[in-house]
Parts: sequence; structure tokens; C-alpha cells
Amino acid sequence: MNDKKALKFLILIAIAIVATASSPASKPSHDSGKTLRVLYWNIQNGMWSGQPDNYDKFVEWVKSWDPDICIFAEAGTIYYNGTHEHMPHEERYLPAHWDELCARWGHTHSMSTPRRKSTSTPFGWTNYPQCVTSKYPLDTVLIARGPKDSVIVNYSGWFRVQVPGVEKPLNIVSVHLKHGKYGYGVPHDKRNESAERYEGEAHRIKELTCILNQTVRTTENPDKELWIMAGDFNSYSRKDNYHYKWNNASLGFQTQDYMIFHSPFYDLVDACYPDDFSPSCGNLRIDYMYVSKPMLKACIDVYTQQDDYTKREHSGVSTFYIPSDHFPIVADFKLSKMK
Repeated sequence: MNDKKALKFLILIAIAIVATASSPASKPSHDSGKTLRVLYWNIQNGMWSGQPDNYDKFVEWVKSWDPDICIFAEAGTIYYNGTHEHMPHEERYLPAHWDELCARWGHTHSMSTPRRKSTSTPFGWTNYPQCVTSKYPLDTVLIARGPKDSVIVNYSGWFRVQVPGVEKPLNIVSVHLKHGKYGYGVPHDKRNESAERYEGEAHRIKELTCILNQTVRTTENPDKELWIMAGDFNSYSRKDNYHYKWNNASLGFQTQDYMIFHSPFYDLVDACYPDDFSPSCGNLRIDYMYVSKPMLKACIDVYTQQDDYTKREHSGVSTFYIPSDHFPIVADFKLSKMK
């Protein structure tokens, strides 16, 4: 090979190396016979951005991960394509057609939480149900509503999956806590005062108390049971304060402090990557996948990196992003260790 050809060959090799290094990492392999893959994602207004193409890109992305179980927050259609205009309930595709949608990525089971009656939203019902879809048989154990039907703003679901090859049932709790610093039901002209008192944090703790009381606290030994509690907690963890750099005594950590100190669960993303901040909504981490001790021990890895599809882009409409304002969390668990 002459010098010019050798130089050209080396340049081509260098270009190939750079291209490989800068391209998105390929998704890790998944064998359903050996591992359980769980995907959680707040899909923003029932995957609002997926309506124009009949959810094709969304479906293809889910299929590319081949999850065994999916947990979705904001699992209900709300607005017409490309608008902030509320759609009447009878015209909304989700949650009524989750069975049809999840069948497109190979899931034959789905369960959704019901909406709660509301006087603050058009058409009289809350807009943010959660949905769990699964390759395996799925049952609803309980819908956590809270006393007087008002404490839990978006009802939480306790679902149970029987995973092939695993003796114990897998318990899943879906969560979408109240957003904002101000308290529940506070009038607009009082919200700043309420926010200064962190009344939103106080309400989220009430929600979590009700949810935990009706789910994991009803069992005898959660440290020996299989639990995943995933969702949009709309709250911040002091474990991420090396990123936020807030006053460590900030009342803004109260909700996550309650999970850390008063639940039997472990923050899976933090447990796997304690020194690597993984935002879930813009530059914040407000979505979490909590697990019981056996699930933590069975975890192989958890993936939070954005890719060409999930990296968010503002839609130009309201505060909506494409495909969502949140990023997904994907976790793999070794079946033989789920015991």
C-alpha cells in the first residue's frame, strides 16, 4: 500500500471510530427467559405528540427496548392534535384503548387507574391516570384513593404480575403525586403564600402515607417480597443535592425524605449510580423507580440516558414537548435472583 492509500485508509478508520463513539449507544440485549425488563415513563398527556402518526414512533421505540412490563404516568389523552384544546372524553383514545395500543409491542395485558371526579378540570374528571402493560398475566389488587376521595390527587394503583420462572408475585405500585409547591385546592391568589409554606410537600406526604398504608404496609415482610413503586413523584431528593446545591435543610426535600426514611423501598437509580445525576424532567429528577430489597439485589442495571427519540424538543404549544417533557427509566432484573 503506498503512502497516499495508507493515509486515506487511516483517515477512514478514524472517521469510523469517531462516528461510532458519537452515535447513540445500542440498547442492551434482553432475554425474557433470564431477565425481567421494566420500563417506566411519564408520557405527557397520553403521548400527545404521538397522535399525528397513530403512535407509530412511540410503538417502535417501546418495541426496540422489548420490555416485559411498562408503567406509564399521564396515560390518558387530553388534548386534540397540536393544540391545548381539551378533547371530550368520548373522543379520547386513551385510556380506553390501552389494550389495543400495547398489543402493538406484544403486551397482552393492561390495567389503568380510574380518574377522580374534579371540579377544576373540563368535563369533570382528573386528567392523569396511570397504566401498567405486561407480557404476563396482570391483576389489579387495589386502587388507592385516600380518605374523603381527595387526598390522592391522581389515584394510585397496586397491580400484581406473575412472572414466569419466579415463585413470588411481583407487586407494582404506580404513582403520580400532586405537582407544585402550593397545597391542594388552594385558590390562585393564595398559591404564592401556600408555596412559601411548602404546602405542596405536605400534601404529597399525605398522598404517600395513604398509598403506602394501603399497599406495602398491609403485608407482613416487604423486605422479602418483590415490589416496584414507580412514577412521577413531583419532588426532589436530597441525594441529588450535589447537583442542586440547595440549603441542605430545605423543606423542598420533605417528600423524598419521607420515602427514604419511612418506606421499605430503595431509590433504584441512586442505588445503582449514586454519583451520576440522571435528570428525568429537563434538568430535574422528579421521577423515581423505588424497589424492595430483593428487587434491588436482583437488579442488573438501570438505564436513564436520552436517545434520538426521547430527547425532548419543545412543541411550540403550551408547555408540551416532543415526545414528552419527561425521560424514561428502564431497569433489568435477573429472574434467578428475584426471590
